[in-house]
Formats: sequence, structure tokens, C-alpha cells
Amino acid sequence: MTKPMVVVAVVVIALATGACGEPGVSLAADGTPMKLVLDLGNDVTLNLARIPSGTFLMGSPEDEKDRSENEGPQREVTMSKAFYMGIYEVTQQQYTRIMGNNPSYDQKRRNPVERVTWSEAVEFCRKLSQQTGRTVRLPTEAEWEYACRAGTKTRFNCGDTIDRNRANCWGRWGILTERVKTVGSYKPNEWGLCDMHGNVWEWCADAFDQDYYAKGERTDPQGPLTETHRYRVLRGGMFGSDPQDCRSARRDWNDPTYRLTSIGFRVVVELN
Repeated sequence: MTKPMVVVAVVVIALATGACGEPGVSLAADGTPMKLVLDLGNDVTLNLARIPSGTFLMGSPEDEKDRSENEGPQREVTMSKAFYMGIYEVTQQQYTRIMGNNPSYDQKRRNPVERVTWSEAVEFCRKLSQQTGRTVRLPTEAEWEYACRAGTKTRFNCGDTIDRNRANCWGRWGILTERVKTVGSYKPNEWGLCDMHGNVWEWCADAFDQDYYAKGERTDPQGPLTETHRYRVLRGGMFGSDPQDCRSARRDWNDPTYRLTSIGFRVVVELN
């Protein structure tokens, strides 16, 4: 059977205001659309929002509540180029379309794919790059935090506190009502990204180094060399996390071969 040709389509649509919406109709100053849609074939698409270039404070200040030492020293980081980031965590439908299998424990096509290893997430990006002609990859840790914050400096991208109407995490709310939820179940941040707090942890491209912030680059940091560091960075928290573990600056890590129902990923596409 001949595999359907995959094409890239670029469209812009209006911003929704309830649960997670899509980026707006305007073009950026450089003429690039505020939304990118990758057509995976068979009516499966992957939507991405344009993230502008800019500068932000990466990490957390020393007086931030629930701070961990590996979140500092806080430093000014410049993202010199705009990029597209997945509005949602990669779904099981999207993953299956590209990879031909679904490793998830709770199989629902509009839920984020989980039980996916770091290497499998990288392979998904490689295959999608090959099929679309775009450079698709995991976000760097700096790109992830920059996009999560969307211009904010608070503990969460919605302020210094978060509640169950803004994220799928539960710890201090006392009960676990659900596990992973359908992507886009909550209001997006100011740059149109959903579920940056909670739902599933998200793999980043970077290896993890406890002391990297003290010596890392300040422009487009790529993280330490993966060849010399075993673990890979995870960001965003998950459905069973206490809210403090879903903060914008919160860092976690795991072995790149691990499969956990709490780990998924989202993608970045570089501007051509």
C-alpha cells in the first residue's frame, strides 16, 4: 500500500476564549503566520503556535516559594529566533500516525501519548521532519520555559497560584479525579499553549546537569552534552503532581529509556 503523501499547510484562525484556543489571525512583523499546521494525512493535523524571539529570566528567584536549588542561579537568557511550538502535547492519534504504534497505557486518541521514551520522542521528530520537510525536534529546556512563561515572571504562567480550573494536577486538592486528560481541556497561556502545567511531564532535548545554570550559555542555550550526561530533562509536571511541582521553573529528569504513564512530549518546528 502506498503511504499517503504528507504536506505542510499554513493557516491562521481566530483566537478562542474558553478552553484552549488557537493563535490569532495576524501575521508577525517578519510576515510569518502566527500558526503552523502540519498535515499528517488521514485528517490528522498537528497545530503549532509561533513563539516570538525575546529575553527572559530563566529559573526561579531565591525567594520563590517551593524553589529547588537546581532552578538557579536565575539568569537572563535570550532566545534570538522565533520558533513554532506545539499548542498541545503530542496526542496518541498523532504519534500512531507517524510511528505506527501507541505505547500509552490509557489509550484515547485525543489524550497525550504517554509511556514514550526520550529516544522514541526524538525518533518521532526525525520521521516527522522527513515527511514534512520541516525541522521538527524536541524543545530545548530554555525554549520550553520561555514558551511556558509567555512573558510572565510568576510561579505559574497564570500567577503565583494555580487551581484545578487551570491545570490537570491534583496534590493539594485532596482527590485524584482523573488521570491524563484530553489535550486542550484548560485555558491556554498568553501565547496560546495548553497544558504547560500538569497533565504529563514533557521531555526536552537537553541532558540534565544539576549545576548547568551557573555555567550555561545566555543566548539560545542548548544544554550540556548528552554524551557526558545520562539523564534527560523533564518539564511541566503531571496529573499526579502537587501544584508546586508544576511551576514554570520546576526541573525534573529521568533516564531516557524509562516508560512512565506520566511522561509525554511536545514538539518545536524551526522557522524556515
